Amino acid sequence: MIPGAAGRRTAGDSFFQLSLLSLVAIGYLAVLSSGQLDPVTAAAMAGALAARAFQIRGWWRPRWPRATASVLTIAYVGFYPLDLLYLSRSLPQATLRLVFFLTGLQLLTAKTGRDYLWLGALALLELVAAAMLSTGLAFLAFAVLFLLLAVAAGTSYEIQANRERAALEAPSPAMSGRLAALSAAAAAGIVTLGLGIFFVAPRAARAYLARLPLRGDAAVGFSEQVTLGATGRLEESDEPVLRIKVLEGALRGPVKWRGAALRDFDGVRWSAPQWRSQTLVNPEGRHTVADLAQRMREGPRVKYRVTRAPLDTETLFLAGIPETVSGPFRFLQVSDTDSILAPGTRWQPVRYEGASFAESRRALVLRDLEGPYPAAVRESCLQLTELDPRIPRLAEEIAGGQTWPYWRAAALEHYLRTELGYTRELPARRADDPLAEFLFERRKGHCEYFASAMTVMLRALGIPARLVTGFQSGDYNPVSGYYTVRASHAHAWVEAYFSGFGWATFDPTPAGPAEAEPPGSLRRAWRRTLFYLEALDTYWNDWIFQYDRARQLTLARALERRGLRAVLALDRSWDRIERAWRRLERDPQDMVRAARPLWMAAGAALLAWGARWSWVRLRRRLDLARASRRLERGQGGVPECVLLYRRALARLKRTGIERPPAQTPGEFAARIEAPLFREITAVYNRARFGRDEQARRVLPGLLRSLESASARGKW
Repeated sequence: MIPGAAGRRTAGDSFFQLSLLSLVAIGYLAVLSSGQLDPVTAAAMAGALAARAFQIRGWWRPRWPRATASVLTIAYVGFYPLDLLYLSRSLPQATLRLVFFLTGLQLLTAKTGRDYLWLGALALLELVAAAMLSTGLAFLAFAVLFLLLAVAAGTSYEIQANRERAALEAPSPAMSGRLAALSAAAAAGIVTLGLGIFFVAPRAARAYLARLPLRGDAAVGFSEQVTLGATGRLEESDEPVLRIKVLEGALRGPVKWRGAALRDFDGVRWSAPQWRSQTLVNPEGRHTVADLAQRMREGPRVKYRVTRAPLDTETLFLAGIPETVSGPFRFLQVSDTDSILAPGTRWQPVRYEGASFAESRRALVLRDLEGPYPAAVRESCLQLTELDPRIPRLAEEIAGGQTWPYWRAAALEHYLRTELGYTRELPARRADDPLAEFLFERRKGHCEYFASAMTVMLRALGIPARLVTGFQSGDYNPVSGYYTVRASHAHAWVEAYFSGFGWATFDPTPAGPAEAEPPGSLRRAWRRTLFYLEALDTYWNDWIFQYDRARQLTLARALERRGLRAVLALDRSWDRIERAWRRLERDPQDMVRAARPLWMAAGAALLAWGARWSWVRLRRRLDLARASRRLERGQGGVPECVLLYRRALARLKRTGIERPPAQTPGEFAARIEAPLFREITAVYNRARFGRDEQARRVLPGLLRSLESASARGKW
């Protein structure tokens, strides 16, 4: 029998239909949470899910000709190449639309077992698409729910399709509860098996991740190019890009995680050809970073572990002045702008450890470091395009009172931080000279404008400078102990060169407005909840998304240490038991006193078992009495009749007579010598199948007569 194909809908059929609908809905929500589903497709799919729910509830009974569904499917398959080439121009986006169109159409027309099978397969495709588009913890919740609902739908379908006793006995009202419990048990078994495989087989989380293009004119995030003059709105993303664990020392102040340094400026765009000037080779993966700029290391040292999300870069983000980098890299490359690159890691997650020194400006502040610059620095970081003449004049006005190069740079930094405003709003129109407009007209902007302005003005003063992109600070989570650096933490700052010292960091961007915390007395609980959710997301990324051979070895060593501690603790416990046993042998009274808690525990367990046994029997009697009263009042229905008939069967079973499953109630009553039971069976058949109200009122009295007769040994 196909669920829902014909006849009166049963509890099991409703459970199957709702499970299948929920299965498709979970796949849809998993893709929707990734943010890659266009609004039209999302709204259309939501409407199809609602329409299917109305059909299940019986509120809407449309008639969809199968020919119409076939024609629409063929038409959309023909439309798919046009969508791919001219509308979405994206293979993932066009494929998502195709999958959801077929799923929505199948939701509206599914009637047969083959339709339900296709619907389950399409739901699985939705989940696979979500796995490709999302890497966060939310996918874990969707995957677990999908597994539970898949087991529920499959189990209920098989039960309904093979139900042979439909005409003999109505489904119990508790069928949905039993199916749900069975589904949960099966899903738990699958998860347990999957966890076992998880610990044994590492996954290579280094496959290419498809990324759909961002919407809008500009977005906050790391880039190896900086373009001024964008219009529209600046989109912010809270997507974690770096997760940092401090291993030794401490991160002090607003830490800058340096990525790329840009030196070429054409008036609008900063760029830098990342020439690999040096290759660091170490088969063990531990690389010592050369002090290329001869910078002084007077600050404190900190060691940290970084987990980098898949990004469109090979850059490793490091804090301060890097000393060593360790990771799964046989070789690293150092660019001519001092960036550390790991070839082959673009669009791949990567984990590495770094050790860095904090930058100290003591030498810069105490002495004049003006002098000749190296030829490579002079040629690459003093070049200027044609500028608005007001920019060099402004630089001279700001730094004119200073003679040492460091204090001239510090004056520019102070002016930009105090005289201009910070905003994430982009200009309403595209300017011919965005830098001049920022300095003299708009007088507000975000970090890329401030860093660009200071770099250009330093070069106008004859001080080599370059613009640096990366990330700043991060959100510390006291639950996990990790710093989470998000895409919205992307930042741009300046590095200036001083003879005899090297490159020094300046940040001319003023602080932005502080974000308001949630008001009210629940603020602390809300922040704590966010910490726990962020910690779960961190552990998911660390142990699931990036679980590789190295993490497997780390886990195996941790389990080995815990196992050794458990064996030692067991050995100590056994020694204590042996010493206690010897004391008891010397003094039997101690044995009696020692056994007293055991006797008390055994007595408590016996009392608990007796209380549970009594409650079960009492509950059965209460249910039976309640059903009898409802039938006698004319309020009962089929469930109450079935309960009383089963009570009569249980009474009969005590005498050794049991009804075979293949016999109907009438066949069984005709086979045995029990006139009173035959009468109960006849009344039961009229009450249940004939809907005889008078028979339902009589049935409780006949059951009481049967129980009284059975107590006397008469039937």
